[in-house]
Amino acid sequence: MQMITSEQQVLLQQQLLIELSKIKEKVKTRLAVSSKKYLNDLVDQVDYMNADVLIDNLMLSESHSLSLYKQQIQSIDAALQGIELGLYGLCSDCEAPLTIDELLVCPTKQRCQGCETKYQQQKVKGYKL
Repeated sequence: MQMITSEQQVLLQQQLLIELSKIKEKVKTRLAVSSKKYLNDLVDQVDYMNADVLIDNLMLSESHSLSLYKQQIQSIDAALQGIELGLYGLCSDCEAPLTIDELLVCPTKQRCQGCETKYQQQKVKGYKL
């Protein structure tokens, strides 16, 4: 089980930033064709918005596709914040190190397999009536 090196972390950070840029382009395309003027007006501002502001603006929309982009932006932002805080590559629940293989498959991975299973089980239980 190989852990992440600082060089690999830099490459993953670059990959995350590229993915964030691609999502912002998709958001701009979607905003531009919206029938709501306040969403059209956001197109020119997207590149200058940090993730929190962009997410807040996307929450105003009732669009399912924008909601999906919001979730992707949140995941990328969480990973980038983890890098800034020196916590990237650690499980957000138990702080066990994630492997480079796991992060290469999913750079936004937040939990080890054991904690992810528990999280998903709790999430499902929370929705039961």
